[in-house]
Amino acid sequence: MASLAPRSGTLGRRLAAHLLRRATFGATRTEIDSFASMTADQAVDALSVIPVMATEPIDPATNLTWFPAGRTQANSPNEDLKYIVNSWWLHHMMTASASPTLAHKLFFFLHTSFVTSFKDIEWNENHYYTIRLLNYFVDKSYKDLAFKICLDGGMNEFLDIGESVEGNPNENFAREFLELFTIGKGPAAGTGDYTTFTEQDVNEAARLLTGFRLNNDWDDPTRLDPVTGFPQAWIDPNKHDPTDKLFSARFQNTIIAGTDTAAGMLLELQQFVDMIFNQTATAEYIMRRLYRLFVHYHISSDAETGIIQPLAQSFIANNFEVLPVLKQLLKSEHFFDADDADATDGRVGALIKSPLELQTQIIRYFDVPLPDPAVDPFEAYVTFYWSGIQDPQSLACMDILGPSEVAGYPPVYQSPEFNRLWVGSKSIPARYALPDEHLDGPEILQMDVMAFVQDTTRITEFAGADANGAPGPHPGARIAPHLVQELVDYLMPEALPQARFDYFLNEILLDSLSEINWSFEWDLYLATLDDSNVKPQIKKLIRALLQSPEFQLG
Repeated sequence: MASLAPRSGTLGRRLAAHLLRRATFGATRTEIDSFASMTADQAVDALSVIPVMATEPIDPATNLTWFPAGRTQANSPNEDLKYIVNSWWLHHMMTASASPTLAHKLFFFLHTSFVTSFKDIEWNENHYYTIRLLNYFVDKSYKDLAFKICLDGGMNEFLDIGESVEGNPNENFAREFLELFTIGKGPAAGTGDYTTFTEQDVNEAARLLTGFRLNNDWDDPTRLDPVTGFPQAWIDPNKHDPTDKLFSARFQNTIIAGTDTAAGMLLELQQFVDMIFNQTATAEYIMRRLYRLFVHYHISSDAETGIIQPLAQSFIANNFEVLPVLKQLLKSEHFFDADDADATDGRVGALIKSPLELQTQIIRYFDVPLPDPAVDPFEAYVTFYWSGIQDPQSLACMDILGPSEVAGYPPVYQSPEFNRLWVGSKSIPARYALPDEHLDGPEILQMDVMAFVQDTTRITEFAGADANGAPGPHPGARIAPHLVQELVDYLMPEALPQARFDYFLNEILLDSLSEINWSFEWDLYLATLDDSNVKPQIKKLIRALLQSPEFQLG
């Protein structure tokens, strides 16, 4: 039976790696080993430290930030700066914390819950402040964020909130707020009735949301949110529909009294958000999205009863904060597949990695050096993060912070395939090219494979005898089966069948030669420092592992 009971005992390598794959955008071997000695309770608590987003992006054209003072003629074009903002977020995500943290996956959850796309937001400043808003709320109330997002400049541009005025309300945002961001759309129960809300509710919400105009005066102190300090909408009572709003029976026929003042408009908005979050269906919908991102794309009837519904009640009891319920989920027997007799039948290795997870896990595990934008913003933001990550991600059908659909990334929301949609005829070649980029691509993006396999914290020494019977210890990379095992153990979610292991060892690394021959070639490399016979095979092995179906699973 699906159980939220806490998992007891230390995690061990396999489950520590599972937790870090799901909870972060990549972990090193040292981090996996450290978490392996922890209990689930200790590990998840360690992941719950939220780093501060302290620095602003730097424009390579000026070597200065343009926040909050604003752009000048010396700055890069606005369209370029949107990509620079994305690069800044990527750098923060990959460097902000000295130890693994849930913060960045929580940010991604909020981004896929309150969807915007930088491609459809005109001003880079609005895109930047949307990122700042989502990051601010990773350890705070989802309900409070739902209120704040209605006043956000990026969302205003993305869904035309500012164009909604009395007499001509725009339903775009009102519909998506109900259907995608909060309560979700249930099965059709009649004409214009979606079980959780109706067309009447969309119409009334659109009228309530009139008068929240687009604010592009980002440093106007009168238009700053007093809580976050970020710019918020220009609240214009002259464009607001001041009449009462009557919602359907799906919301208990609630009436929200109309107003004609800025303070009254904010009160209407708060009452609207309260009304939605008073419905249990809202918490359940949000918990299903959380489950699909962190646990499994399929929610069985058992999981619905034993996991989703209790989590929804916990979510409500915790003032709609995501972090406490996510911690409860990640500590559970269910997350670690320990709530039934077969610990290998469901959740470990069940999700296909997004292209972003795929690439960032390669970068982090193989210690690809990350450039410092404070030293060279062009090298960091343009060469590394824009050309090296954003462009390849786009080819793999994932535009960073720029989903092509209003509902977000199809693998996150589209039933019944969900995450399996990350792999398709268009995306597979680009996914397979990601390891090539870090093995043979531009120098700034390359991993140092020889340094990696000779680092004893990454490939340990082999204590036993080699193929000739010579006693150990031996350098780990000198013993071919040991080298393959070390990589397989940490890169793959589950142990490989023997035939699969033999394929990587004999056909890929050894190229059908003997283990003795490999040890001889390694000794020759150490004596001469000529790596021409060993480095190509190591790269071939790493490439095969990273392109394997097994590694695509998270």
